This record gives sequence, structure tokens and C-alpha cells, in this order.
Amino acid sequence: MKHRLKQLFILSVIASVGLLCLQIYWINEGWNSGKDILKRQVDYSFQQAIEKEWNKRKDTLSAYLEEFLSDTSFIGIGTKYNEKEKIWMITMYDPENPSDYSSWSSKTIQVGEKLLPGQKEQIIEKYISDNIRRNVLNDVIFFYTQRFGKVWTKKHAEMNIDTMLVSKLFSDELSKNNITTGFRIRYRDTTVQKEPAKEQFSAVRSTELPVNYLTLNDYDRKYKAVALVESPGFVLLKRMWLAILSSVVLLGLTLFCLFRMYRTIIRQKQLDELKNDFISNMTHELKTPIATVAAAVDGLQYYDALEDKQRTQRYLNTSRKELKKLDEMVSKVLSLSVAEDLNENLKKESFYLKEFLEELLSSFTVQASFSWQLEIESLLKIYGDREKLASVFQNIIENSIKYGRDNIVVHIKASSTGNRLLMEISDNGPGIDNDHLPYIFNKFYRNSFENAGIKGFGLGLYYVARIISAHGGRIEAINKNGLSFLIQLPIKD
Repeated sequence: MKHRLKQLFILSVIASVGLLCLQIYWINEGWNSGKDILKRQVDYSFQQAIEKEWNKRKDTLSAYLEEFLSDTSFIGIGTKYNEKEKIWMITMYDPENPSDYSSWSSKTIQVGEKLLPGQKEQIIEKYISDNIRRNVLNDVIFFYTQRFGKVWTKKHAEMNIDTMLVSKLFSDELSKNNITTGFRIRYRDTTVQKEPAKEQFSAVRSTELPVNYLTLNDYDRKYKAVALVESPGFVLLKRMWLAILSSVVLLGLTLFCLFRMYRTIIRQKQLDELKNDFISNMTHELKTPIATVAAAVDGLQYYDALEDKQRTQRYLNTSRKELKKLDEMVSKVLSLSVAEDLNENLKKESFYLKEFLEELLSSFTVQASFSWQLEIESLLKIYGDREKLASVFQNIIENSIKYGRDNIVVHIKASSTGNRLLMEISDNGPGIDNDHLPYIFNKFYRNSFENAGIKGFGLGLYYVARIISAHGGRIEAINKNGLSFLIQLPIKD
């Protein structure tokens, strides 16, 4: 049995360690996977923010140029016949300098000598959407006319990146992915700063992206931007808290079960040792009176003791005494099984405590080395099973006499507080080693007095504790100029 329990415990420890390692592994894998996902989300969010800001600038420039083209006092939109190709072409010209113009054909918008209603707006819209936006994307400026070219160049040069807008757009994109921590965006002039700066704080670093930082046609400088999302651990914890909590709870339950198993194994080991000790003591205790009775019977049968009335009486008295001892031992063992279902067998009643104890203690007065003192009010009552409580006090007093020194004095005092009865039963004996005190109410437990030749089964105080508990009370033992038992019992239900 012990070997099997030991094997089970070792296997449980191995399983727990394996589970711990597995939990750590999966949490680590989940953490690394979460970091990769977070990095991709940051990259995508930053890319979207840069592209949206860039599109905003293109839209702003296009809208301005569209408005400029619609003003006929600055730019004229008309038609001109191309003799070589034999088709009418669209023209853009300066009204103040008609010789400054450009022309092109369009398969989508076919024109004649005069523009039809609405064609001018169609031409401007298509020109902006096709030519201008393509030229902006390629960072190229075609003048078409001198006046238009100068306006385009001037406005183009004013279109610096809107860093506030980038930050807002980036924040919005992060929020879509439930990333609500702080961030930084850094812009680097690659012609001056060849390598990105090293960061001194924990952050998720996005992929560095090229941006038009100062102007759209800043040919001499190239800029790059990078986003740094702070406190990635906080973000990952928010995403993984349920998985981590589940792992911790599972691990905690496993360790708790392992601890309980360990306690159970230790307890089982102690019970086995106590049981073996109990069996050994009981065997010895039973064999002695049995051997004595057997010797008396043999004396009566084989040595003509029956002819000697004095000897016969002595043998009979000895047998009676030893049989009584056997009966008491059997009764104690039987009380062990009775103690298991005390709650169902209690016959409770209310009676005077002092009168009850005086009657009980009077039976011990025949022992010359024993005396007692009571400090109890005459009208103080106790509520419980009279017979069972008598066994409680009898066991405690017998314990004092059994393990105490000569001229043992038992002092009992009691008082009431609320609906509780408080009792202290103390003696002037040597007490019990403090190391043994927590265990004296355990089944089969015996203290170091066993080595002094004092026999017993370790059941008396166990039985006492069970009876007190069945009455809804408490009992504890302390060393106080001897051994003291502190008892609490209800005065009534």
C-alpha cells in the first residue's frame, strides 16, 4: 500500500511538472505568436495611415487645381482642329497669352468646333483624375501652360506632410484592432541620419516607410517614418488574460490536488504507524490478563487449589480483576466505532454542572494520591448527553491521574458567556511536550510517556474530542503549570 501510494505521488509530481512545463511552453508560444500578430497589425495600421494622409494631400492638391482650371479668367479650355491628324483636339491656354497653350485628344470625350454644354466640366474632371493625379503620384509636374505650371509648382511646394493627421489616422487604425496604448512616430532624413535611432524603451517597431515629408517634389532629401507602439506587453496581456488566467487556475488546482495528495499520503503513513502501534499495544494488553486468567484456571485445575479455599478465592479474585480489565479494554475499542456516529446517538438534556461533576469526581476519591477542586456556580447548567459528557470528564481525569505525578490535583472552573459554557480543567502534573500538543486528540496517538511503561491505545482523548464536537463545542489543550483542557459547549440548542 505504502509503495503504491509513493509511486502514485511520484507520478503525480512528474505529471504536475510536465503540466507546468507545458503551460509555460504554450503561454510562451502564444506570447510570441501574439507579438507577431501585433507587429503585423501595427505595420498595416501605419501603412494605412501614411497612405490615407498621402491621398488626402493628393485630394487637396487636385481640388485646388480643379478649382483653378474652372476659373476662365486664368485658364481657358477650348478646341483646335489638328490638320495633320484631321481631328478636333482639346486645348488648354492662357487667355492673356493665347500662343501659350497645350492640346491633346481624348477618345472618351470627343469634341467639335465648340464645346457642348457640360463638356468643359467633363474635361476638367477627367484631366484631373487621369493626368494630374498620375503626375502627382510620380512626383512630376507638367506645366501645360506657364501660368498653370507656376500655380501648380507653388501649391505643390506648400504640400508638407500633416504629422497631426498621420497620428490621428494611425490612432484610428490601431483602435480598429483594439490597440489602445500610446505610440510615437519618428521621421528620419536619410541623407543626414543614415541609420534609425536605437530605442531605450520596450515598443513594437513598425516597418519603416518612405514619406514625402517636406514637399512633394523634395528631390534632394528622402524621408522615412517609423511607428513605435509602447507597452506591447500590456496589449498582449489584455488579449491573453483569459488564457493565462485559465492556465494559472489549472496549475493552481493541480498543485492543490498534489498538496492534498501529499497530505493524505503523510496522514495515511501516520495512521498506518499508529494502527500498528495500537495493534501491538492491544495485543500486549489483552495477552497479559488472558495469561493471568489462564494461569489461575490452571492452578485451580491442576494444583488442587480447590481444596484450599483461601487460594481458590485469591485465584477467583485475580481472574475477576483481569476479566474486568479485559471488559474495560473491549469497551474502549468499541467506543471507537460508536464515536463515528455520535450525532445520531446523543440524548441531550439540561442539568446542573456542579452537582454532576461532584457525583462523578466522588468515584475517584478512593485513590489516595488524587484530589480535586471546583470553582463553579451551583445554578450553572450544561446542555448535552449526560452519559457521553460523563465519559469526557472521566477520560480527562483518568488521563491526569495516569500521566500525572504523586498527589495530583485537578482543578475545574466554569463560567458562561452568552449561550456558551466555558470550562478549564487543569492539573499540577508535568504537562505535555509542546511538540505533541497538536496531535493528542488524533486517533491512536500516544505521547512520549509510552516510553515510561504507561500503556494505552491512544483512543481516550480522541473519543473526548469527538463527543465535544458532536455537542457543537470545541476543546484544546495547553501547558499551564501542568496540562489544561479548555472546553466550550453550548448551554442550550
